[in-house]
Amino acid sequence: MKKKILCIIIVLLVLLSFLATVSLEWLYNTFGHLTMDEIVFHMKVPMEGTNSDTVFKYIWQCIPIIIICSVVVSFILIYPILKDIKIRKKKVNTSQNSRTKWISLVLAMAVFVACCVRIFNVTDMKEYFENQLEKSEFIEQEYIDPKNVNIQFPENKRNLIYIYLESMENTYCSKESGGLAEKSLIPEIEKLAKENINFSNNEKIGGAYSIFGTTWTVGSMTAQCLGVPLKIGIEDDWLSGYNNFLTGGYGLGEILEKEGYHNYLLLGSDANFGGRRGLYEGHGNYEIWDVHSAFKEEKLKDWIWWGYNDELLFTFAKEKITNLAKENRPFNFTMLTVDTHFPDGFSCSDCEDKWGEQYKNVISCSSKKVGEFIKWIKEQSFYENTTIVLVGDHLTMQKDFFELEEGQDYEKTVVSIIINSAIQATNTKNRKYSTMDFLPTTLAALGTEIDGNKLALGVNLFSEEKTLLEKYGREYVETELKKVSEFYDEEILK
Repeated sequence: MKKKILCIIIVLLVLLSFLATVSLEWLYNTFGHLTMDEIVFHMKVPMEGTNSDTVFKYIWQCIPIIIICSVVVSFILIYPILKDIKIRKKKVNTSQNSRTKWISLVLAMAVFVACCVRIFNVTDMKEYFENQLEKSEFIEQEYIDPKNVNIQFPENKRNLIYIYLESMENTYCSKESGGLAEKSLIPEIEKLAKENINFSNNEKIGGAYSIFGTTWTVGSMTAQCLGVPLKIGIEDDWLSGYNNFLTGGYGLGEILEKEGYHNYLLLGSDANFGGRRGLYEGHGNYEIWDVHSAFKEEKLKDWIWWGYNDELLFTFAKEKITNLAKENRPFNFTMLTVDTHFPDGFSCSDCEDKWGEQYKNVISCSSKKVGEFIKWIKEQSFYENTTIVLVGDHLTMQKDFFELEEGQDYEKTVVSIIINSAIQATNTKNRKYSTMDFLPTTLAALGTEIDGNKLALGVNLFSEEKTLLEKYGREYVETELKKVSEFYDEEILK
């Protein structure tokens, strides 16, 4: 092998090794433990709108380390080869030259293998690839196609305001109420849970489990809109266009659109991020208003946080809802908060320093804003005929925040509150359910009658039907969902 080519190979092996391991360590230190499914998903979807602060943090903290380590190790490995080239004119033994080359190459490969082993051990890569080799018929057996279910709406159709609360979990509640905080970080949300419908996993305040395929924002949105987890394989090329998002799925947006609802999505960031535009435009033809819309209408001059913060988000929400309420048709207004996103959240001018820790302060500030927003809605003339759903999109990704100690008997869940439901709930305690169950449950809260009380993989929590988690147990359900489903790939993912 020519020595120049050999040197290039060694440098590439070393560079790839440090690039992968340093990036992985940074990801886990910044975001906590990511699953391979999340990583694969984000490798395949539009990344426009990614928080620039996070990107710059990665560049500042990782790139210098990667470059320095790669240069030093590469030089140590190729120096003997370069030295060989210089002394070759002295007719050094060719076998010695060959031995020097192969020793350097073997050492470079050893570095590469060691890094691969490190990645393999730290991630769930082994489990991921094992699941790619196993097939399951679980989804096919349990899936109820919403297109084929008779859903009867009341004559007077109710409006829906659906609020995804970024990283909002029930651990933020006080211990007295079912959380892990000595004093509640979210007193306003906690109060709403006590005064309204809260399907809980225990005897106190609780909520929905964030299970496989729903543990990040777009995965959770997919679960709540379409009643299925978001699962894609490495070989799947499924998002070639923004409207090509689980084209075989059918859910809340389509059902409401068919009934004459005006579907509206408000985001404080780029709608393209993570494929959200494809999800909402492709499933219900939502009108989307995001950070680019704010710039276009000259309501924003500079980027704030991921686009604009929740202080502006709730201001815009009041304006949009007021306009929707003037139309001669029911509306489905959906929005996603963002200030509580990791790392550390966004501290706005309204945030008080209650806890001496920014993330806790931001969480409390978010709760306050939600409480004020709900109060505003209740004061509006349309409220009487409007149902409000508050759901955490997933558990927090803030590293080491309310981490459970080994052996601690506590199950984390996301916030789950239904306000001004058309019907009352008879069984709200000790329920085991996931965010997928919100598809039929939300429709039931609007006063609809659903034949069989099941849609997709979700179950109407107002009914006596057992959810998948109650029927099979969480561990079994997640195990089956992780496996390859030909039905999912061929009929839902497409």
